[in-house]
Amino acid sequence: ATMMISRRRLQAAAAGCVAALAVTALATGCSRQESGAGSQEVPRNVRVLELEQTTVTEYFEVAGPVVPVRAADLGAQESGPVVAIAVAKGEAVPAGGLIVEQERSILAAERDAAEASLAQQAYNVDKVRQLYEAGKVSRIELLTAESQYEQAKALADVSRVRWERAAITAPFAGVVVDRWVELGELLTPGRPVARIIDPYTLKLEAFLTDGQVGYVTVGDEGAVLLGEEREPARGRVTFISPEADRTTGKFAVEIEIANPDLRYRSGVIGRARVPKQETAGALAVPRDAVLPGRAGPTAYVVEGDRARLRHLTLGPFQGLMVVVEDGLEAGEMLVVRGHRDLRDGSLVAVTEVAAAPDGSLATDPAAVTAAGAGTRVGGATEGPR
Repeated sequence: ATMMISRRRLQAAAAGCVAALAVTALATGCSRQESGAGSQEVPRNVRVLELEQTTVTEYFEVAGPVVPVRAADLGAQESGPVVAIAVAKGEAVPAGGLIVEQERSILAAERDAAEASLAQQAYNVDKVRQLYEAGKVSRIELLTAESQYEQAKALADVSRVRWERAAITAPFAGVVVDRWVELGELLTPGRPVARIIDPYTLKLEAFLTDGQVGYVTVGDEGAVLLGEEREPARGRVTFISPEADRTTGKFAVEIEIANPDLRYRSGVIGRARVPKQETAGALAVPRDAVLPGRAGPTAYVVEGDRARLRHLTLGPFQGLMVVVEDGLEAGEMLVVRGHRDLRDGSLVAVTEVAAAPDGSLATDPAAVTAAGAGTRVGGATEGPR
């Protein structure tokens, strides 16, 4: 009897629990239905850009060492010890300015003797010529006097040149960047003395592929970034080799950079952005507005108050911009900010309208604008088709 009473109590308790759970579930379901009935879609704030056709200039990038247009390693041409060093390393020197002087007293004496002999022979040939015209000497005597004069003149020229060569001078205006001799050192012909460069005009030495060289002509201008410089310099193409290198199959190109204030230094690696071609009537959009997808690149445009997904065919990339060959039309409102959380048909609220082609506003940092990217060389590549 006791066991039967306990079993009935357990059954009653279980029934009570089931009833309670049913009431709770019903109450929860009603609450969710009431909440869902009262919810509304929240619009996404976006920035848009009205698309316009424009002219797009395509570029490609070349890189290479930056060297002076002119540089020379100077050497001794006469024997003699060093008696004077007129210019220290790092100092500027004008064209013809003295850099190193050798002892040249013997050369000076030889020069003076040769010039004295030349003066004597000049006087002698003048007198013999007068006598010959008066018929008092033969023609052979005149020819002998003229020959002696020419020999004396040649010896005077040689002695003067040797005296001048013992003073090692700058062949052009520049800066002495190295010196390999000291006072008192005995120099012999061919001994390296100093190196001078013209730092006021630099050149980037690079190579073009067979597909690039046809787009470049002498006189083309481009932006050149030297070493760690943040602002590019202006360069001009001054040489394109008509023959490809037999080892690499590429064509040498030289791009000169004016450096009047010596802001730039040679010896660094430079990267130049060279114009390739211009395409009129192109549709270029900010690269950041394009989203990758499994079916290819996509973007969103605003139609009414909804975002609409578009599948794109892209052309060349140019810095922060990319050419859209198919998928967008001029006059459409492209979403350039706030697009990463959108879905096709999402409710949107246009809070900003960009006027710049790169989708930026005047308050945006330079790092996200095409103008800021223009100070950096690079990014000119062919995009996916």
